[in-house]
Amino acid sequence: MCECYCEAKDASYSQRCVKRRNANSTIYGQRSWFSVLVSFHNSNPCIPYICLSGTQSEVGTLGIRIPVTLGAIEPLALTPFKARKIALVCEGGGQRGIFTAGVLDEFQRAKFNPFQLLLGTSAGAQNLSAFVCAQPGYARRVITRYTTSKQFFDPLRFLRGGNLIDLDWLIDITRSEFPLAMSSAETLFSSGREFYMCACRSDDYAPSYFAPTSDNWLEIIKASSAIPGFYRLGVDLEGISYLDGGVSDAIPVREAAKRGADTIVVIRTVPSQMFDTPRWITRMERWFSGGALQPMLTILHHHEQTYRETQQFIESPPGDLRIIEIFPPRVLASNALGSRIASLNQDYHLGRRCGRYFMATLGQWLSDAEPQTGLDIVTPAAPVANEPNSGAIVTPLAGNDDAWNEGSLA
Repeated sequence: MCECYCEAKDASYSQRCVKRRNANSTIYGQRSWFSVLVSFHNSNPCIPYICLSGTQSEVGTLGIRIPVTLGAIEPLALTPFKARKIALVCEGGGQRGIFTAGVLDEFQRAKFNPFQLLLGTSAGAQNLSAFVCAQPGYARRVITRYTTSKQFFDPLRFLRGGNLIDLDWLIDITRSEFPLAMSSAETLFSSGREFYMCACRSDDYAPSYFAPTSDNWLEIIKASSAIPGFYRLGVDLEGISYLDGGVSDAIPVREAAKRGADTIVVIRTVPSQMFDTPRWITRMERWFSGGALQPMLTILHHHEQTYRETQQFIESPPGDLRIIEIFPPRVLASNALGSRIASLNQDYHLGRRCGRYFMATLGQWLSDAEPQTGLDIVTPAAPVANEPNSGAIVTPLAGNDDAWNEGSLA
């Protein structure tokens, strides 16, 4: 329990301060990272006390977790700070990554990129790929246009023994119709920025972190997104088979800390502190324990354990680590797979609003920490009248696609 630093000499007065602080340490049903207590007893003032998240017994033994979502007041009470090395970490989550796409598009609208280190898993790796390539709207269109196609997600094909998700088709179609502007990312990397995508080894389920190049970028995305059971083949990288990185490190915050980050911005795809055992895992264990699906249950339990450990790390960061957690204020309308386009668009705009709230509260402090020159947003050149445009179109619109920066400023 945190101490209450009080100038009052009356011991009972100090105890009352502690009780009042504990009573105010929960806000909106979540554990708060701070609670400010100003009390008076006759003429003896109590110094205002700020309690950080976690269960620290001494000041300075734990870092700080700062929750950022719509309705959260914690960012408004934070004292300005300077960061040495800032990391951006993006959680996976399948189509729920549309929320992350909204947050990152808001960052790109503001040309906000102070991050020296970027790590992502699965959908988070796909979102960060668009971010480092300076392509706002890219991730949203890939999710709403391609991952909603029956060619990508087909339950009937899965029942017939095929893959539930066709990552090969997704990679091939985006390579030809909607390519990443990898040259822009290479310019970013030459300035010293680091970007890693996480994939899980099939043999021992250990996480591996890959820095992409133009030659292996799409294969790493495929490996990081190869959901066990749904994409049956796995992906070979350097002679080793890999699965979805979410199996072993769905939110690579600990890896970011190991690489020297003292401030980590984490973008989640579920409300904060959600890590209870899903009921369907319990049912699968009861139905299929000891059968042919036992290896799948082993993978699921490994994912559950590592996810819980990561959540605890976020809630109680060690040392002087500062974790800024951006998350949706409620369960998203979209699912990991099989979402309706209306739900995806709803969650995208929710991400845009959460991104704007972050920029209005904490973004300026991170920008001032280490000023960085933002990349120009990649847009296709306007064709001259009556002259064919033979160049590659980087951001084509099709079907029901919306312009990425329209209708998002409410």
